[in-house]
Amino acid sequence: MLESRIIEALRGIVGKDNVTTNKADLLCYSYDATQQKFMPEVVVHPSTSDQISRIMKLANAEKLPVFPRGAGSGFTGGSLPTGGGMVVTTERMDHILEIDQDNLVAVVEPGVVTEQFQKEVEKVGLFYPPDPASLKFSTLGGNVAECAGGPRCVKYGVTKDYILGLEIVTPTGDIITTGGSTMKGVVGLDLTKLMCGSEGTLGIITKIVIKLLPLPEAK
Repeated sequence: MLESRIIEALRGIVGKDNVTTNKADLLCYSYDATQQKFMPEVVVHPSTSDQISRIMKLANAEKLPVFPRGAGSGFTGGSLPTGGGMVVTTERMDHILEIDQDNLVAVVEPGVVTEQFQKEVEKVGLFYPPDPASLKFSTLGGNVAECAGGPRCVKYGVTKDYILGLEIVTPTGDIITTGGSTMKGVVGLDLTKLMCGSEGTLGIITKIVIKLLPLPEAK
């Protein structure tokens, strides 16, 4: 059981209403699509990168296990709190920050639901191909963490083929950016691709730069 001072510190970061310790509520974050269950000790609902940074610094100092979570729709167990500890959910970071029609690029927060994003870009004649079976409720942050695919990936490629850049909070609480908003980037190691499919083990994704295509004339 977590010490009360840690719970109070978390409440000081994200607010009292955004820290969950009630057992019935914790149960909702104890499983994913595999139906395996591991009960967390606390669930935190941040809404900014800065809050996640402060959470990670606290967790690092207290040696507290952290399990990032989107919608919990994955089949790999990446969001399961196997060590108890803390679930950090990005579901409240759900804003589409920019859709650049001229440059075929969008910037989103990780909690945006995949199907919602697809519908929004289609309104302006653009297309985001990855279509995992869970697209009606899975989040884009989770799609990146799992490198989600779907039936259209046979023709268009999987999630990693559409991620140009990321903002990430590292396990030590540093906020870093990878990649950019250009279609070509050849400087240094490709940390963006490294994060795609990392299942939450390397950091928490807090912003995503996405490549778009023109909307096909026919389906």
